Amino acid sequence: MFSINDLKKYDSSIEIVKGNPEESCIKQMTDARALADSGLLFLKNKKNFQKIQEKDSTLFNSISLVVEKKYFDRLDEEKTFLENNFKSISTCDDASLAMSFTSKPFWEQKFSDLNEVVDGRQMGSSKIDPSTWIAQGVFIAEDVVIEENVKIHSGVRILSGSKIGANTEIYPNVVLYQFTTIGKNCRIHAGTVIGSDGFGYNFDKGTHHKVWHVGDVVIGDDVEIGSNCCIDRGTFSNTSIGDGSKIDNQVQIAHNAQLGKGVILCGHAAVAGSSVIGDYCVFGGKAAIADNMTLGNGVQVAGGAAVTSDWPDGSVLGGHPARPIKEWMKGIAYVRKESLKKGAK
Repeated sequence: MFSINDLKKYDSSIEIVKGNPEESCIKQMTDARALADSGLLFLKNKKNFQKIQEKDSTLFNSISLVVEKKYFDRLDEEKTFLENNFKSISTCDDASLAMSFTSKPFWEQKFSDLNEVVDGRQMGSSKIDPSTWIAQGVFIAEDVVIEENVKIHSGVRILSGSKIGANTEIYPNVVLYQFTTIGKNCRIHAGTVIGSDGFGYNFDKGTHHKVWHVGDVVIGDDVEIGSNCCIDRGTFSNTSIGDGSKIDNQVQIAHNAQLGKGVILCGHAAVAGSSVIGDYCVFGGKAAIADNMTLGNGVQVAGGAAVTSDWPDGSVLGGHPARPIKEWMKGIAYVRKESLKKGAK
């Protein structure tokens, strides 16, 4: 648990505006998507503010808010809203950099004392159902929970605090990082890595400063994940994959991504950070979605397309940037027709 004064050791630009800097009692990092009790929340611009306004305010009075100073100084009615709702308010010179600097102690708080050396079966700290089938050469760290009829092949590493639901099968050389949750009746194919850090850095004066990721990965029931996929842990809230989703080989799912139920991602698809994909969406091979985009339910994205804006339920998209597929195909046909005209070079 930290106070604002504790965090000033990591970013000296942090200055308290409201509240007691010694009594903040901050337990964890948080974000506007999934507010957490006694969390530390950063506010950089109007877009961030609008996301906060959309949230249930019942947790606001437990949250310590850090606002980028140049944005805070421009606020009018919004400042009153913040002061009336949040437990404490501080400012900082650069919210992105402050996030990088202050996330490190929270990462250390969560991960530094974990034992990833001695098998949890030797320590007696893991709970493994007697029906579990475990091949030779499997490492299971402390406080892992494995339910009935799970099958784990050789070379798998399951790190601390992870949970695996009943009837799930995990194939050779899969790695589950700390605090990964896998649902029931899942199949995770060889070489897949779940829960590694997301690709988050903030650049300043010639250095890329790491954002330390403390979120987890939560995978629902009846999910199948192909070989050599990478699913990153969330930054401050979880990366999640809904029940019944099916993911092909060599797919990348970045930090904080939210996949709904029954989503299909074909080979080499890429899901960027904090994107939201609705129920029963389908991505063709090598299709991609940019960060912070939202797709409604039942959206279809053609192979090789790149989604760079939000789209509603039932959209059928193609091209780069992705457009309604009929519009995109008409454009391709027009370009081809013009290029084939007599005398065209």
